[in-house]
Amino acid sequence: MADSHEINTRSSLLKELESELDVDIVGVAALGDWKGTRLEETTLRLLPQAKSVVVLAMEIYPEILDLTSPERITGTASANDLYAQHANYINGRLSKAAYDVAKTFRQSGLRSLPLSAAGCPYDARFQEAAFSFKHAAEAAGLGKLGWHSLLITPDFGSRVRLACCLTEAELESTRTDFNNECASCGICLEICPAKALSEPETSQPYAINKYACCSFCSAAGGCSECMKHCPRGR
Repeated sequence: MADSHEINTRSSLLKELESELDVDIVGVAALGDWKGTRLEETTLRLLPQAKSVVVLAMEIYPEILDLTSPERITGTASANDLYAQHANYINGRLSKAAYDVAKTFRQSGLRSLPLSAAGCPYDARFQEAAFSFKHAAEAAGLGKLGWHSLLITPDFGSRVRLACCLTEAELESTRTDFNNECASCGICLEICPAKALSEPETSQPYAINKYACCSFCSAAGGCSECMKHCPRGR
């Protein structure tokens, strides 16, 4: 296990790198704080000796998001195409940042695995990714999960995309407490065109029918209604 000096040195290295990364938010989830959890399990399955998860986030512009619609007529011009192009651009920048982080630690002899913003391997049987970016982001203190199942950040609300880098580097956690949690206003439940959201149990952050959500998104060619109408970060 790394001593405090090594942890501080590697954390300082990451902070120096942050100024060069073309992203909006950088956070760290230290696996030592999450023993026996799903986060630790999925991380170690991908990188067995991992000690930390570096989480990167970028804002989705509301000017573009507000133009999206879950309804589309074949052949007509659709503003959803602007959102798709915007997401591709953000994904590219986030993915490059994840690879830059991995390269920095690999040069120090520490195995690191960049996870592209395009997502992890996905099990369609259970509608579940091999690694959850949003849960890692919550563990890193970037935000809290809301009733719509999305991460809510202090600065941008739920309008963010994420990428991660798993690394053997033992880094200082950025986990913190803040009050920008879900307002429990129920707007996302009311406007969800797939009727996939419901009020969660007290012990759960959200309740979503993933099959209904994914089926609707596939049939409609995409949907961002819950993100668009969430009042947080507006």
